[in-house]
Amino acid sequence: MDNLGISLSDYQYGAGFDAHGEAPANAEQLADLTKSLEAGHLLGSDQSGSQTTGGSLKVESLERSLKVLTFKESAIRFWKRFPKAAAFNTVEEYNQLVSYGTERGGFNREGELAEEEDSTYQRKSELVKYLGTTRSVTHQMQLVKTNIGNVFQKEVNNGIMWILRKADRALFWGDAAIIAEEWNGLYAQHLNNPKYADLESYCASETVIDLRGAALREEDLENGSQTIIRNHGQADLFISAPVVLSDFAAGFYARKRVNVGQSGAVDGAVMGQHIEKFRSMYGIIDLDYDIFATKPNGSGRKLADAASSPKAPAAPTTVGGSNGVNVATGDGLSKMSDGIGDYFYAVAAVNRYGESALAQVGGSVTVANATDAVDLTFAATAGPYSPTAYVVYRTEKNPSGTASESIFYPIMTVPATGADVKRGSLANGVDGGAAGVVRDRNRFLPKTEEGMLLESTLDVIQFKQLAPLMKMDLAKLSPADRFMVLLYGTPFLFAPDKVVRYINIGRN
Repeated sequence: MDNLGISLSDYQYGAGFDAHGEAPANAEQLADLTKSLEAGHLLGSDQSGSQTTGGSLKVESLERSLKVLTFKESAIRFWKRFPKAAAFNTVEEYNQLVSYGTERGGFNREGELAEEEDSTYQRKSELVKYLGTTRSVTHQMQLVKTNIGNVFQKEVNNGIMWILRKADRALFWGDAAIIAEEWNGLYAQHLNNPKYADLESYCASETVIDLRGAALREEDLENGSQTIIRNHGQADLFISAPVVLSDFAAGFYARKRVNVGQSGAVDGAVMGQHIEKFRSMYGIIDLDYDIFATKPNGSGRKLADAASSPKAPAAPTTVGGSNGVNVATGDGLSKMSDGIGDYFYAVAAVNRYGESALAQVGGSVTVANATDAVDLTFAATAGPYSPTAYVVYRTEKNPSGTASESIFYPIMTVPATGADVKRGSLANGVDGGAAGVVRDRNRFLPKTEEGMLLESTLDVIQFKQLAPLMKMDLAKLSPADRFMVLLYGTPFLFAPDKVVRYINIGRN
């Protein structure tokens, strides 16, 4: 099973029932759900006009083929691994068993009544969110002979792949505090753990491992496994951006030796290191990558880069201080002294449509002490599309060129409004900054990635779908067939203590 989604059979017994061993539902009970679509592997010309099954394109000849220049289904890896179940409401609630009782007493005298202990539960919920794309194929396009087979069916398949790409990326990076229409991905739900009162306690917790720009090593995975074991879990998956695992494998290169004179050591030899699993003291851990686990805009932006969408907000306006920037002395930018140096800062405004161009904040910023912080002040620029959040960018330490020549890397995303202490907001201040002040304490480094080690069982993570992935035909208003591809659902992180988040993963 490819685990690309759920099917109608997952709904036929209702909420809380096991699909195995129950009597099947009648057709009338299933009539309200739209027929599911599945991405297949047939040529468009082999579909016989069907519009209910997908078809991925195969290369048939060099001169009569459409080359796929974007991602393929094989790139969507975390979505396929994610356990899935049916949802039956737009608000899905669940109970967390926090404690069996306090860790005290237990042994009693003869005939004595044991001390009473109460288990601790907390109820949480996540909102089902709605992903969709509208596609259109003109009547004329369907009449002409093309080299891509059934054009309509190909566009159906393209819509499915677009949806799965967005869903896969949002499993990592989705954040309703940044864009209200998004679901909360695993990183956001991990941060939302009520166990931690503020960002300082969260970043200092055992479930966050800060590599401070170093590459991932074996001991980092072992330490994460210990944390999950202490929290009564069993780590079985580490997943991150491809570059993280490439550097992890490259760390073994120096440990290899090739005897040049040995038969077969040079001619036809296969070099390199492919690592699929890591054996910790507590079990085998799968090592997997996902290109959509790469940090959004992690390769950096330049000041001249345009907005990502015509409906993105206008670039912010810097206000106050020294053109929007001030070095707050004695406030703990870096306790490890790795933040001392010069930087350029920039900020972009974000809404559900996209991200604005960058606006530079201040000039060159010098951090002279390991206990300093940098305060940024900026405001929204009036425009037809309002921002819901801001992405703060920073150059690497001591850039060699001017700001316009430098590459800016994202270090934090700040909600425009909100009172959550851990996240902060521009309206109420970020990480100890006053209202309207975004404070950078060097918690997140530029040009780094993130990853997670977790127990990937139904008890820890699950994606709940309100309906199967579906196609909905739209009314014809012109000589074209229009339709939507839709996905309704939300991921759950039931046990955040059984997930270890790795931040600031650098290169070898």
